[in-house]
Amino acid sequence: MPIMSKPSMETGISIGFITGGTLTAVWSGIWYYYLLNHAPDESGWYYVCTGLFLSGLVFVLIGVTVGHIGRAARRAELPPPEVAQAVANVDQNAAARAPVIAPVNPAQAAVAPAQTVATPGPTAPPLATPVPTSNVYLTPRGTPSVK
Repeated sequence: MPIMSKPSMETGISIGFITGGTLTAVWSGIWYYYLLNHAPDESGWYYVCTGLFLSGLVFVLIGVTVGHIGRAARRAELPPPEVAQAVANVDQNAAARAPVIAPVNPAQAAVAPAQTVATPGPTAPPLATPVPTSNVYLTPRGTPSVK
């Protein structure tokens, strides 16, 4: 299994905070400009607009901070170079000794041979477990019949 095969979530979280905060700040600025040209009946809307604008800026700041912390944590999570090289060597050795497996046709049912299989010796574990088969054969029309 490769080291650090699962990417960290900090990058996605950081991008989400930065995007959300930027969009909130931009649309709050547009709304504030609208409020300046079309004065509302109550002054409370200026507080709501300013609060959303500042919240957007805080989200951008959080996103930048999470991204910076995530990059620092990623460097801290990596193993030492000698361990990484040892794991890479093990992975290469395992790939070189990969077992050869015959391809299986998924459209054809697996059928166990009727002949016996010779085992290498009494101390060796069995190579394969026999697969139970069925006597039922489906004709092309879909009606079952017994062979």
